[in-house]
Amino acid sequence: MMAVHNWWHYALYALEAGDTGRVLEIYDAVLDPGSSAGLVLELLDAAALLWRLYLDGDEARRAVGERWGPLADAWAARGDGPHYAFNDTHAVMACLGAGRVREAEALVADRTEWADRPHPGVTNHTMTAEIGLPVCRALIAFARGRYEEAVELLLPLRGRLHTFGGSHAQRDAVERTLVEAALRARRFDLARTLLSERLSLRPTSPYNWLGQARLADELGRAALAATARDKAMDLAAPGKRALAQAGTPGAAGAIAPRPADG
Repeated sequence: MMAVHNWWHYALYALEAGDTGRVLEIYDAVLDPGSSAGLVLELLDAAALLWRLYLDGDEARRAVGERWGPLADAWAARGDGPHYAFNDTHAVMACLGAGRVREAEALVADRTEWADRPHPGVTNHTMTAEIGLPVCRALIAFARGRYEEAVELLLPLRGRLHTFGGSHAQRDAVERTLVEAALRARRFDLARTLLSERLSLRPTSPYNWLGQARLADELGRAALAATARDKAMDLAAPGKRALAQAGTPGAAGAIAPRPADG
């Protein structure tokens, strides 16, 4: 299980380097429900990885192709009840990525009904009511193109996301959703604040610099956008070179050489 999770971290490294092809090679080898054991941590990792590509726009979504469907099926097959709000948000991601908005809404309706009843001493009750459900509703709003609504749901939760589980890396899928929603909602002051904060914490992240470039483009600051984009490319270059020399996971999680291009 942890070997698969380590490959997920490697996939995030590839994503930062801008190597979508390598990201999907890793997904297909170890995270795809047909390749993995279908444990919940593996489904979490799979949803969180594909959701990052979902946020990246049309080209990345086309690259993902039909991978969302089997992942959504795997989540549905579990038939989990309201055990853990963090899991619910990733099940919703899978539904939305597969275009099954009604299934996502049905899950939220079920959890809302459960959260409306008292459950003394059940930690997940508070987690679901205060964090899990607003995040799920924000994800649905984002998928429906209601970016302002997604911002309004996620922004008050920023300082509390850690209370519903996951690591910093895992929760970053939600943080990125807020950044992307702010940009698409044209909430440029908020986007600037969010990206500046991210850059102060991770100044070597190509993703953060590409976000700065997009914001500068929107504000008509072409020179600043070009500088930020060049910075992102420079930071991604060592990762691209390392990935070009590295292998991909084989069927049993072993390293296999990457085929040469052409």
